[in-house]
Amino acid sequence: MIRESWAGYAAATWALIFALLHVVWAMGWHIGLDPELARQAFQQRWFLIYDVVVAALCALAVWVALALVRPWGSRLPRSLVGGLAWSGTVVLILRGGAGAAQAVYVAATGRSVMEVYRLWEAWFCLGALLFGISTWQYWRRSRSGR
Repeated sequence: MIRESWAGYAAATWALIFALLHVVWAMGWHIGLDPELARQAFQQRWFLIYDVVVAALCALAVWVALALVRPWGSRLPRSLVGGLAWSGTVVLILRGGAGAAQAVYVAATGRSVMEVYRLWEAWFCLGALLFGISTWQYWRRSRSGR
């Protein structure tokens, strides 16, 4: 069972780390961000609200990822768990894909792709991969009745 559920636990860990980062950022510690850009962004109330909402969504994603692999998740409606998991996966694919496209554009224009904020693009792609694998495994298991 662990062999089939590693991606769900990894997705939950990914979401937990990201939720904690958003909480830390909302509290004024801009770990992993450009300090000047972060300071300017967080001076705007809407950005702080956005960050708190994203932290809450990441906390929900932890619950969804665990529901994909834990026994208690099979007692929940399959359409709810699967729908939330697929929705999160699609959002991460769109965000990771947009970031990857932007990185390709930046590289094509001759600018440096290895700026710190570009490393976040790999983080979104990792999240999309983990949620995609765990969601696919969930649907495969739940269809076969396991």
